Amino acid sequence: MTSTLRLLAAIDELYARTVTEPDRWHEQAFHDWAGDLNADGLTKEQARAVRRALGMARKLRDFWADPARIVDADDWRSRIDVAFGARAWRPTLELAIAGLDAEPSPELFDEVRTRFRVVNNELWLEGVEYADWAARRTDR
Repeated sequence: MTSTLRLLAAIDELYARTVTEPDRWHEQAFHDWAGDLNADGLTKEQARAVRRALGMARKLRDFWADPARIVDADDWRSRIDVAFGARAWRPTLELAIAGLDAEPSPELFDEVRTRFRVVNNELWLEGVEYADWAARRTDR
């Protein structure tokens, strides 16, 4: 099974590259990217999130491939927000939540917290630390 943190980093890198280098992303490049991830094996939830992220990456590529779309965006995340906003980040939030359930860790807890805020424009478990969350989780 591929770790969720590795998948999140790979999807972030995919998004960054498709919005900054859209002309380099043809179908074979997407296929190769996905093939590298599938080599380690993905769970059903991970595969679903990867498919959704690939679909969004294609849309991001198409959006930023249009030369008329030149805007002053500070970084690749801003380019994603300009193009599709929170909708683009939903697959990564779903992946982070599923990963937190399957392989809880402080790092995944922080990923869910960060991505939840971006997608939903509100805080997730404000004031709750990972140790408290993990303790409550084991009590169920």
